[in-house]
Amino acid sequence: MQRHLFILLFVVLGLLSCQTPQKPAFESSSQHPLDSSIINNPEIEAKIAPLRDSVEAIMNEVIGESKSDLFPDKPETPLSNFVADLLLDAAKKEIEATGKKPLPIITVINVRGLRTAIPEGKITVEDIFSLMPFENQLVLLKLSGLNVRKLFQHMGESGGDGLAGASFTFSEGEVKNAKTGGQAIENEEFYYVATSDYLASGGDHYTIFQQAVEEYEFPSKIRDLIISHIRALSKKGELIDPATNKRIKFN
Repeated sequence: MQRHLFILLFVVLGLLSCQTPQKPAFESSSQHPLDSSIINNPEIEAKIAPLRDSVEAIMNEVIGESKSDLFPDKPETPLSNFVADLLLDAAKKEIEATGKKPLPIITVINVRGLRTAIPEGKITVEDIFSLMPFENQLVLLKLSGLNVRKLFQHMGESGGDGLAGASFTFSEGEVKNAKTGGQAIENEEFYYVATSDYLASGGDHYTIFQQAVEEYEFPSKIRDLIISHIRALSKKGELIDPATNKRIKFN
């Protein structure tokens, strides 16, 4: 129920934000605890109830099914593989649709941005909002191979993160055997990296992304891409059953 109320508040604030902005003026302020001492206002409850019921119906929709519990953890897990892989597919489709120059594509997703597990069994929209509660967009960055190696260096030093479209070994504090598509990453070549707008702006110390020579923001939010992908799996009668291959090896 608390999650539903939070989402309801989020929707209401979103609607209010669409109104003409006015400069706020504070005359006074006071603190009031939000606890059981607050009495329901029947008039307000009557106005909120239809919207709350609609939100609950949306959140309770079953969109797919998972073969097992999937937990977020470093250096990588089937869950981070699952999200990175589906974002890689989405990036490839967007690049093809927009007619961008084809380049090798890598996706990076921060494990700490995956806030909870995907449970075994039926998956609802609410489960994915809990997994990805942020309004992050998918962003495409164009980086030199040298900067991709620096990206991998940061990933190795920070204990790993979700990765798709590439692999590397982190040994004795250095990146080794960095590859994409089975080919060695070359310093002078260019590559696409699809990631969240949060990481693209330097979040989680991913400052290397600020060296990108090009940036393109996808029209879809990462959470929406996850939901769409799970729905597509369900339509084909498939369970969520991520790849378990290791993309980052620590020696």
